[in-house]
Amino acid sequence: MSERELFIAGGADDLAREAAVRFLDAAQQSIADHGRCAVALSGGSTPKRLYRLLAQPPYRYAVDWSKVYMFFADERFVPHDDPDSTMLLARETLFDHVPLPPENIFPMPTVGLAPEQAAAEHAATLAAFFASPLPKFDLILLGMGPDGHTASLFPGFPDYPGSVAAVHGSPKPPPTRLTLTLDAINQARRILFLVTGADKAETLRTVFADPAPTAASLPAARIKAEGAAWLVDREAGSALI
Repeated sequence: MSERELFIAGGADDLAREAAVRFLDAAQQSIADHGRCAVALSGGSTPKRLYRLLAQPPYRYAVDWSKVYMFFADERFVPHDDPDSTMLLARETLFDHVPLPPENIFPMPTVGLAPEQAAAEHAATLAAFFASPLPKFDLILLGMGPDGHTASLFPGFPDYPGSVAAVHGSPKPPPTRLTLTLDAINQARRILFLVTGADKAETLRTVFADPAPTAASLPAARIKAEGAAWLVDREAGSALI
């Protein structure tokens, strides 16, 4: 079994509380170390619980939001007011409820450009912010699908070059997406996987039984173990107990 850190929570609410504590720790540590915290968020029902929690006291008062910078691990290629948009989810559950300056939010562009153009534009935004071709996020929040995908990196899809890629033909709708690449994600100082549901249990066991991932491994297994923590509920972790 690999050296991935595993935390099994009793349920989704317990998982969200643990994630909130770790989010705030990462933010406080990064701000103390180098004056800011750059975070990449993910969508879905599990992170949604976390975002709502962070927007409430005492969590919302535990970090200097003016020094937190929000990005996204992936995004559906839809307008930011579309129900499928991760930007919309983050805005409604978190951004609108904490003193986060609008200029600290960097959504992936999804309107007025072809997907490849949008990916290149966002890659340039990241390169300017991080002063590097590959970003080094302080924290990335990720999920995992029953098929082992994470962000919008799906099994059987190519390894994308650079930092941001356009994804076509996603097996999950909508079919067109933008995503951070594996290389970009693996630069992060900390990664939190948030995984819930019995339908993830066997896949999670496969990931944890893969000590030396290769190009043929599930995308979630190819995220570096160092600096990554897996926060899962009891149902998702049932095959590891």
